[in-house]
Amino acid sequence: MDIERLTKAQIVMLTLLVSFVTSIATGIVTITLLDQAPPVVTQTINRVVERTVERVVPGETQSASVITKEVTKVIKEDDILTESIATNAKALVSIYKVTEDGPVMIGNGVALTQEGIIATDSGIIVEGGTYTVRTAGGVEYQTTVLDNAAAHSIALIEIVVPEGEKAPSLQTITYADINALKLGQTVIALGSLGQLSVATGIISGFDEVEQKVPLPEDAPKDEKPKTVSVLEGVNTGMTASEIVKGGILINIYGEVIGISTFESRARSAGSFTPIRVVKTQLQELTAATEEAAATSSANE
Repeated sequence: MDIERLTKAQIVMLTLLVSFVTSIATGIVTITLLDQAPPVVTQTINRVVERTVERVVPGETQSASVITKEVTKVIKEDDILTESIATNAKALVSIYKVTEDGPVMIGNGVALTQEGIIATDSGIIVEGGTYTVRTAGGVEYQTTVLDNAAAHSIALIEIVVPEGEKAPSLQTITYADINALKLGQTVIALGSLGQLSVATGIISGFDEVEQKVPLPEDAPKDEKPKTVSVLEGVNTGMTASEIVKGGILINIYGEVIGISTFESRARSAGSFTPIRVVKTQLQELTAATEEAAATSSANE
């Protein structure tokens, strides 16, 4: 084919064909590279599509119409991370043990309720001890221990508000979906020993144990109990210097994945007790408190 003899229309068509083939090839190469890239790379940019609905007011001879516009915004992972860190830093509290020489900081905790129920590492709470907490806003409160059973790696303590004073309204956490966790997922450890510290990493493994599910009383005699895997620890590969006792592990969206406890650190310095343990423990405590209140009311 002699290019010099092509008409203008043929040259335009040839140019469009070359551009089309080039764009297809570029798309194939890009998708291939993204599939081969590590998870940390593919998580760097998240796209959010916003819908803007506009109502057009009709004139005398026109009918009303609704126009929907889609606007794509590119949000960098850095922006998401900084917002998630800032939100959870408000839910983090510092825990002090009261001694003869004054209060000594022993670790962190995280607010589960606005009224002041706090979860922390049970390894730093000793029976008979007196503890205070300091919120992210710098306010100090006395506390009482609600649950620190030896069987639990999590201790639940509660802020005590002096009579006549206003109850706190703490920033609380959002629970992550433990079933949605994946190897290679980006995670952030938050802690504070006087100053907020942040460490980033990825989920490097899971500690799971097999447990048998009890059969119902009316189950057939030949039916065998089912076995399920229960998550006991989320490993990150972070070092001991990056972890604070009672500190939390969050995903990039600010949802809390776990808490650093004496049990999790015994497995690995960068391991965290899953947040579902905290959620279950709080639910059991709430149910027991409500039952006790109902029983007391019935006896009066």
